[in-house]
Amino acid sequence: MALARRQWDALPAAPRTRLLPQGWRWPAVFGGVLCLLTVPPILLAALGAPSGRVFSGYVVIARDAYVYQAMGRAGWHGAWLFHPAYTSESLPGILLYPWYLWPAHLVGWASGPWLYHLSRLTAAAALLAAVWLLIRELFRPRLLRRWAFILCVLGGGVGALLPNDLRLGPLITRATEMSSPGSSVADIISMAPHLPWALALMCWTIVVALRLRHAAPRPLLASGLLAVVGLQLIYPQLALLAVIAIGGWSLARGRRRALWFAIGSGLVQVPYLGYLLWVWQTTPAILRVIRPALEVGDPFGFLVLSHLVATGLIFIAVVSRRLRGDLLLPALWIVGMTVFMFAPGISGTLGRSFMASSVPFGLCATPGLLVVLRRLRTVRWRRRVLASTLAASSFFGLFSLAQPYWIAAFRLDPNAEYESRAEAALLARLAPHVSAHDVVLTTYLDGIFVPAQTDARVFVGHPEMTIDAARKSAQALRFFSGMSGTEGAAFLTANGIDYVLVTDPGFVERLSADPSLRLTDHEGEAALFRVAS
Repeated sequence: MALARRQWDALPAAPRTRLLPQGWRWPAVFGGVLCLLTVPPILLAALGAPSGRVFSGYVVIARDAYVYQAMGRAGWHGAWLFHPAYTSESLPGILLYPWYLWPAHLVGWASGPWLYHLSRLTAAAALLAAVWLLIRELFRPRLLRRWAFILCVLGGGVGALLPNDLRLGPLITRATEMSSPGSSVADIISMAPHLPWALALMCWTIVVALRLRHAAPRPLLASGLLAVVGLQLIYPQLALLAVIAIGGWSLARGRRRALWFAIGSGLVQVPYLGYLLWVWQTTPAILRVIRPALEVGDPFGFLVLSHLVATGLIFIAVVSRRLRGDLLLPALWIVGMTVFMFAPGISGTLGRSFMASSVPFGLCATPGLLVVLRRLRTVRWRRRVLASTLAASSFFGLFSLAQPYWIAAFRLDPNAEYESRAEAALLARLAPHVSAHDVVLTTYLDGIFVPAQTDARVFVGHPEMTIDAARKSAQALRFFSGMSGTEGAAFLTANGIDYVLVTDPGFVERLSADPSLRLTDHEGEAALFRVAS
């Protein structure tokens, strides 16, 4: 009689199920850690709120975050076009910031820090995934892909170690990342959601172009064109840069499908660029609340100081003739963004193209790193040089991740991070009674909160969203501290002011005697006045 076997002995081993596709575990863990590192500063700032003040929910570029929160409120209340809320002029709506206005028709009820940070983390994950997809198209060895990912995501320069203005003989230079944030992916993932979304779309556009080397399925082409349209609605200059880089690469490499894709991507941009040109000619005043360019320094500061290690590795790759083939595409990305940033006549409009410049620099630096390692004979020296090179290249990326902790712990931006508890209470009670037709006068610092927490506009608020911000800020301060009753009444009437919000006890006492104002509400030392008809 045959011996009976246990039932499970005869069963074949069950295949292991994968939570992630092949090759995605390492970048998913690495990227997940980076995203999670951006959360504790928010909690740290919330726990450290000073007495009498409430935490806004924002740490990095907090002033800008209020602008996007205000757009979310406007979208929830039905706005499809952008109407400036941080300036007193009545301006027509234009097609700007649809990435905040349009989705807010569905989720704008939650407009505020929770929605902002959820959107930011989602966009950061999309950007990291798009960078990994781009790396997979250019490199095959697994370790090479990981090195490239670190160079692209954490890459940066040494600007944080240098004085603000560095003198090199007759040249006075400055690292770009110390003038304007956003040159490193690690920096961008802590910032406003539209920034990582824009760069994710740009990377995906380039991925589509590279995949057209082999086939041209319609869904792939459609996704690429849609990515260009979406990118254009955020940063038209980046969409134009992507088309130029793809077109130049496809011509140099003889990629006919990619060339047609570049032509199609250029054509879909024409209507919106024509629309912006029409707005600029017919209503130029509304574009005064848009800052088209940032302070980007000089070419030496950008190419050397802001990407020191990557530039050195790129030089090695060029000398060793390793920067060739499809790597010409990120190389043209670098050339194009440098021209956009510093060419006379166009730099004032296209200067923001330096965003996430660590990606093309990291891609082009990877073959140079491989050349260096191959020239070392022992494994131990290869590991030492690899570790030191990646660490040196990652200095600014790690600095960018650590900076929010520093801001939160030492309250380096207290006027934007925290709001007066009394002001928050007054705005909460005012919100149901005002609309976009109402204008609130308050001080420059308090003005950033008004459109984000009510539907009213503000006389002066965000420095870049207010027309003639310096002049208006001086006028507001003069009204609160020195204008006579007759002059103040004329000022209120001339600027269409409906409410006056005051948080300074001295100003409250002075304005209480003004016959043109009527006390409507008060909380603690703050007061809200209605302008008498």
